[in-house]
Amino acid sequence: MQNLLKRSLDESFPVEIIYQSKGNEFSKRRILVKAINETYLKAYCYKKKQARIFKIESILAVATIKEKREQYA
Repeated sequence: MQNLLKRSLDESFPVEIIYQSKGNEFSKRRILVKAINETYLKAYCYKKKQARIFKIESILAVATIKEKREQYA
């Protein structure tokens, strides 16, 4: 998981995360990682349309984004 977050930072591509808030609410976010340390990461959140800070231990999953491509007949 941390490898993909680091790669997102290094290569400037967005990823999707599943995040658990302090109130035990789950959300799916598309983020662009801007900085990482041992406990937090700073990222632009496309859902909230602003920079956010995420606690790394609250990130339950990370995945690359697979864009849907339209097929033409």
